[in-house]
Amino acid sequence: MEAQRQAAEQIAERVRRALARDASGNLPPLPFPLQPNLTPRRLPDLEPVDLNPPVEGVPRVAAVTALLIPPVALSSCSVRGGGASLEAHPFDCQVLLIKRAQGGTHGGQLALPGGKMEHGETPQQTAIRELHEELGFDADDPQQGITLVGTLDPAYIPASNFLIHVVVAVAPETPTLNPDPTEVAGVVGADLGIFDPRLPVYDVDGDQNGVPLRYGAFVVPGELRVWGLTARLLCELASRVAGESVR
Repeated sequence: MEAQRQAAEQIAERVRRALARDASGNLPPLPFPLQPNLTPRRLPDLEPVDLNPPVEGVPRVAAVTALLIPPVALSSCSVRGGGASLEAHPFDCQVLLIKRAQGGTHGGQLALPGGKMEHGETPQQTAIRELHEELGFDADDPQQGITLVGTLDPAYIPASNFLIHVVVAVAPETPTLNPDPTEVAGVVGADLGIFDPRLPVYDVDGDQNGVPLRYGAFVVPGELRVWGLTARLLCELASRVAGESVR
């Protein structure tokens, strides 16, 4: 367990630096820009989808968790298992993703675990509650050893009118998972390096709520596809972590 703890501490410190905000609460500019095709485009004219919240009206608010786990961790969430080295590389971690149960706007998609914020909750409180409801573990339990290391800026999903807060945390090992089958159809571990924005992103044509789209996507273990907001958020996180490693 000592090796897992050391690896988690190394990753937590590196990601904490990558997500450090200035005195005004702003994140630094992205070290490596995101690929343009991560913004969905409407077919056939390839008009980019507006990813800004509407000027009028109030979007719904949700929080998700990007839970990072070292590859040397016990029961690593990667299907390939963990490595043996404690050397700190830019992407020596996996991120925990869920496949949402069928139904609803985002049914069947790979996503970061999370959900709608309840009245009076902070994003962190929502993230902890949703991890318990969806995956069956208490991220606030000290025995889990999960460390909050920062946040990304909120991002908007036009298809469901949600403004998403992103909590980033590091765990020394994969928690014991007991997914709620009404919400989660499966759990996937993906190397964060898959989402390095310096790598090519392939285009896919699909349909979202009856709207034909072309969008950038990534393939993760099991030949599953990550796209949309989840892909953009993970690319941003990978960019910031990679940028920290080259300072």
